[in-house]
Amino acid sequence: MDYEKIAKRIELEIETLFEEMRSGISAREDSRAFGAMIEKRITDSWDKICSNLGYQTVDIPGRRTIFDFACNIENKLFGFDVKTKDLDSKSYSDGGVCAIGNLLKFLANDRGIFMIVEFGHDRSTAKNNSREIEYICVAPFHCLPQNMYRIENLGTGQVRLNYTINQVWDEIEWNRSYQDFFNIFCDLATIHYKRVKADADKRIKSIEQFRDGGYQNFRFVR
Repeated sequence: MDYEKIAKRIELEIETLFEEMRSGISAREDSRAFGAMIEKRITDSWDKICSNLGYQTVDIPGRRTIFDFACNIENKLFGFDVKTKDLDSKSYSDGGVCAIGNLLKFLANDRGIFMIVEFGHDRSTAKNNSREIEYICVAPFHCLPQNMYRIENLGTGQVRLNYTINQVWDEIEWNRSYQDFFNIFCDLATIHYKRVKADADKRIKSIEQFRDGGYQNFRFVR
């Protein structure tokens, strides 16, 4: 399957949808609200986008899915997740994607293709309290460069991205197989869980030492 071609076709449709807004969008109170506005504009036009491309629209998912809208392409389920990146160097963006288990369930059990739709935005040069969309990138998650992926210990483990897709566009491995991705990701997850276990063992020991020492001089191991 030609993931690059599919990504570019979707990207062009979304760019057309937002073309009139590139000159400035009213600023939102936070990045989450801005992202919600972007997502809603796409979902409201998703049927038309899929119709233009000859893809079969899939119903908008519930809250627990890892993607925001979806379609069937060549009998494959494609789920698209919108990510907005504030390009202001003073703004924080954690690159959060989803939980490890939810990602693997969608890729392995549902046999879906997980796509990231990334919007880079910044303050408008005009003094009108608006924002400008600097770029739109669409890419399959499993084809991103290996150094993009990281896992943090939120719940059972949260998948995050180290860079923007725009930064690594020329490094995307469009032909990477799921088997190759799973080899990369499972190694990463195993290392993460071993580290978490070692940290937990140290914390257990510090609690036990505190208890056995008569609740004196507690030092929590981070």
